[in-house]
Amino acid sequence: MPPSVRIAIVGGGLAGLATANALKAFGISAEIFETAPALGEIGAAVNCSPQAAKALGAIGLADKIAAVGHRSPGIYTRNMQTGEFLEFNDRFKMAARYGAPYYSFHRADLLDTLASGLDRGAIHLGHRLTAVEEGSERIGLAFGNGVRVEAEYVIGADGVRSVLRHALYGDDHPAYTGQMVWRALLNTADVPPEVLEPKGHTQWVGPGCHFLAYQIRAGKLINVVTQQDTDKWVEEGWSTRGDPEEMRASFPNPEPRLAKLLSLVTECSKWGLFTRPLTQNWGRGRIELIGDAAHAMLPNAGQGACQAFEDAYILARWLDACSDPAEAFANFRRIRIPRVHGVQRLSLANARFKHLRDAAAQKQAIAAGTGSVHGNSEWVWGYDPVAEWNKEPAVPSAYAA
Repeated sequence: MPPSVRIAIVGGGLAGLATANALKAFGISAEIFETAPALGEIGAAVNCSPQAAKALGAIGLADKIAAVGHRSPGIYTRNMQTGEFLEFNDRFKMAARYGAPYYSFHRADLLDTLASGLDRGAIHLGHRLTAVEEGSERIGLAFGNGVRVEAEYVIGADGVRSVLRHALYGDDHPAYTGQMVWRALLNTADVPPEVLEPKGHTQWVGPGCHFLAYQIRAGKLINVVTQQDTDKWVEEGWSTRGDPEEMRASFPNPEPRLAKLLSLVTECSKWGLFTRPLTQNWGRGRIELIGDAAHAMLPNAGQGACQAFEDAYILARWLDACSDPAEAFANFRRIRIPRVHGVQRLSLANARFKHLRDAAAQKQAIAAGTGSVHGNSEWVWGYDPVAEWNKEPAVPSAYAA
């Protein structure tokens, strides 16, 4: 491994690997430094909406992601207690309208896909960043295994607990939202077909909570993810083991389909949802933060990974266009920050419908055109990062600064 590299990417998760692919597509090499001893990401599923699929397709991954992505017909929303139909969000129509598919992936499958086209010799595992030294010409990176690397430029893709972010800005004091998430994976063969009829992708909404179940991995698995208001403290993170009985008790009086699904859960995890301030602090000089390291967001719009994929493509375009990478970083921030802040605000706002306290209020919201989780998200999906990489995207006034 060279002691000196031109571009170092800190973090080998979805954001870091997507960025390495994007740089490669424009003839730019980079070294990746990942904490884990093997490539892998905690978590079961990740969604990729059309604009993010366009970004991945533009760096040569269209066929690969199509091979491992599951295309859901759309989200069929029911009342949690009565089972009454509330709304259907047609993802096939969405794909036709925006010119790209909407995929759901098993995270491990997508991560493997992103890694498959990269030089494994440039991916350095077991490198936990411990210290950062900013210089006028180079950035010093010290790792827990004793290795020290100097890079001309550094891209921080090291997630919500970013060491690079902390080195630059200190603690940003994440605030607990009073909401928590449950997650589980089920074998599709174990779930009666009628549970997820008619579309195989169902959302239940109820008082202070919602519940999603949908197929991934070519329909072989069902990803279960929930979100609920709580007066209990729940730690941040994706790996805290949960109690299936406690999970079931969190959804009282479920309609029969949901009750059956809950009864099948034998293992689950849980974590608390925390928000971080919307900030301009995405890096400086020779360091650029991307993905969760720059703009961690709540999951209510399904855009966490999508915005990282947009980051990857647009950052690579700017690095290709500018002779000075520091200038490219500054232009990237100028273009990306207004849009991503809008998406972060949308993610906060989307929880309102999901957690309305009664069915009448839910129906009223749908009739008013504000009920759907994604009904006010067309500006997100309709964006074309390939054609508009150097233009500041429009953000609706409701989500603008």
